[in-house]
Amino acid sequence: MSLGPTKPQRALLHAILIAGSVVFLLPYVWLLGSSWKLDKEVQSSGLELLPQMPEPRRRSPYIDPRTFELNKPRGAIDDDWNGWIRDAAVQEIRTVVTERLGELDGASSLDQDALLGELTEGVFGYVSNILPPTTWRLDQTALRAALRNAVTDQMIDDALDRSLRYFALGQILIKDQRYQIYPVGTARAAHRNWNVSGGNARITPRDVFDRSVAAISYDLTDEDAIFVSSKFPLPCTWSEFKRISISYRRDQTWHAMQVFLEINGTRYATVQPQYLGADDFAEASFQLPSGDDQRLSSKLYTLVKPVGSDVSYDHGENILRVTVQLSRSDVPQALYAKGTENYREVFKRVPFLRYLSTSAFLALMNIIGTCLSCSLAAYAFARLRWPGRSFCFILVLATLMIPPQVTMIPSFVIYKQLGWYNTLAPLWAPAFFGINAFAIFLLRQAMKGIPRDLEDAARIDGCGYFRTYWHVALPLMKPTLAAISVFTFMYVWNDFMGPLIYVNDQRLYPAALGLFAFMAGREEQFTWVMAASVLMTLPVIAIFFALQRYFIQGVALTGMKG
Repeated sequence: MSLGPTKPQRALLHAILIAGSVVFLLPYVWLLGSSWKLDKEVQSSGLELLPQMPEPRRRSPYIDPRTFELNKPRGAIDDDWNGWIRDAAVQEIRTVVTERLGELDGASSLDQDALLGELTEGVFGYVSNILPPTTWRLDQTALRAALRNAVTDQMIDDALDRSLRYFALGQILIKDQRYQIYPVGTARAAHRNWNVSGGNARITPRDVFDRSVAAISYDLTDEDAIFVSSKFPLPCTWSEFKRISISYRRDQTWHAMQVFLEINGTRYATVQPQYLGADDFAEASFQLPSGDDQRLSSKLYTLVKPVGSDVSYDHGENILRVTVQLSRSDVPQALYAKGTENYREVFKRVPFLRYLSTSAFLALMNIIGTCLSCSLAAYAFARLRWPGRSFCFILVLATLMIPPQVTMIPSFVIYKQLGWYNTLAPLWAPAFFGINAFAIFLLRQAMKGIPRDLEDAARIDGCGYFRTYWHVALPLMKPTLAAISVFTFMYVWNDFMGPLIYVNDQRLYPAALGLFAFMAGREEQFTWVMAASVLMTLPVIAIFFALQRYFIQGVALTGMKG
């Protein structure tokens, strides 16, 4: 007769375990999904667990159909909203928008159905916010009249401006080695600086914030790229040149943007492309390799390096030609671009790779030091007989009851007197002196299960205490050492207080302190913070899953079977 669980019981147990796993994974899914989102996605009113799929577009400008949503206004009854109010409101506002459609600048070149739909939904959102809740309980005739009277030309213009996606280039700024800035042309006529070729592209002047930009219409259905160029004399010599900045507007097509500089017979190109993922104005800076690349400050520029030399790249004495290339992106490229957008920004803003390498060094040194020193102490407590052994072991266990806040100041004074302040030594050197009482206890309990026969055999073979420890006891402690290594790694990797007390140099920041420094002043860049958090969390998850078998064995303290 079987005493195990029945099939229904096993099925229920598996269902509970799967449900628990899903609940456990939800925060990590949310963390990872947030790191793939754009800023406007996390600032939306709804809560979405996963990011939106990028939709690369072949033509620009275009209307984004995901800009607005038609939501039930406050005060409307559900049955009336679903019954007649929704259709009547859409029909009335659509009629008003259609009457004004011909007056909108550039509307004739857009998809009329998408344009009319988004303007209707956008204007309805504006109207529903200003009308009192009692309006939605009027009869149909009165409601239609109230909606028609509430619509203004400003609402239609705002809805068009929010839903329209277009690519534009603005003014060019040159910065020399003395950090003096020279504008190229005038801000009010920036469109005159640019010429376009390829992709059936054309330039249309557009006024934005009292400035003129070169709004570029293009079609990449049959071509792979378009090229927008500008040629002008440098306001400084090339030897004094430091950086060029270009203002531009992204159109959320996820096309790759690269910049080429041609002067004195040499062509320079950006080392990595930028992607048109957002739908806002930005400024991109491009700089030649210099000493700035070795600094730990934010890299708010993209490197350009020489890629070729030819007489065709010589446009005259001190004449610079700037070419902006938009290369078409397909869905896989857009997915890669969006998935890495925030991570690339993190590595650009702070030396996060250096933070991670510092944490990896500290974790490795602490693991080695803890495993060696604590296993030696545990072997002495478990296998050797010496006077006062039990009393000393009780003292070791007693240190577990001392709050770390009590020893914080004395430890700081000692390390400062040793000259270890603002170094990494206080964060790893103590591990080699057996300060982890819990690890000593865990290893002692495991070593007490080693049969005496193994020690006797080693002693007959001529092994002393140390060789017996190294060749007999230590190999049998692999599961327990793996568990201690995981505990130590997680503690060191997430340690924030220790580096905050002993480290004052940004070059020595580990990941936890580096993440805190990165977050300071960037509370609104939520997606960047989530990307940095993912980078810090992934090594912990990888280490745990790689060593989970030993981890479980070590915690269970199975020992050896007789």
